[in-house]
Amino acid sequence: MRVIPKLAGAALLAGATLAAGPALATGAVVNHETIPPGTSIDACLQRAAQAIASVGLRPLNTTRSAAWGEREGGRIFTIYCLPPNNVAIFVGAGNTSADVGPDVTALMNAFRTGAGGGSGGAPRK
Repeated sequence: MRVIPKLAGAALLAGATLAAGPALATGAVVNHETIPPGTSIDACLQRAAQAIASVGLRPLNTTRSAAWGEREGGRIFTIYCLPPNNVAIFVGAGNTSADVGPDVTALMNAFRTGAGGGSGGAPRK
């Protein structure tokens, strides 16, 4: 079962996101979405970048495994792609979890449906 690595990765990512954010950031929301086996990192990152743009976040640099975005007020978001574990992890950090929760939900919906391009559904190879 891969629950522990997923949760450990999510916790590590949330901590890194909070540490990288403003000193006042105290709220975080972390969730995940299953991606199909065989999804490539490039397909996942492309879908993640589309989701970030489609919900009105200002895109930040994409890394080798994550797409990042921000919203005014020091709110930062990331979609971390882990194709070997068949999961994408969504993190939002801001002053309170209520500040970022709706955007994390919107990101997950946009990622799931392929908002911003593509044919919908989860990313594939």
